[in-house]
Amino acid sequence: MQLLVITIDNCDQFLETLAGLKEHGMNGIVMQSTSLKHALLNSNVDAAPIFSGVSKIVSHDFESSHTAFLLLNDDQIEHAKRVVRRNTHGLGKKGIMFSCPVSFFEGIEG
Repeated sequence: MQLLVITIDNCDQFLETLAGLKEHGMNGIVMQSTSLKHALLNSNVDAAPIFSGVSKIVSHDFESSHTAFLLLNDDQIEHAKRVVRRNTHGLGKKGIMFSCPVSFFEGIEG
């Protein structure tokens, strides 16, 4: 069993990817997320001296994104990765995808 985590910056591509995963019987949850950079730029926490000047010149027009969490069987991971790559035309710098082994889960199935 694997936990697949997917964040794609482009909302349309993210939704197309979710639809593609759903078509193949894969389910999960989606949570709103934001990058560490965006969170720090919009916080009241004092930045380290090296970053304080940068935060003044960098635009603050970042958009929040969403992250999908899917609990998949090992044999579904490669197919899910292909769906993500197909819908994003190659993930590149558009987001991130990774999986972690899951040794235990209980609760809702399917």
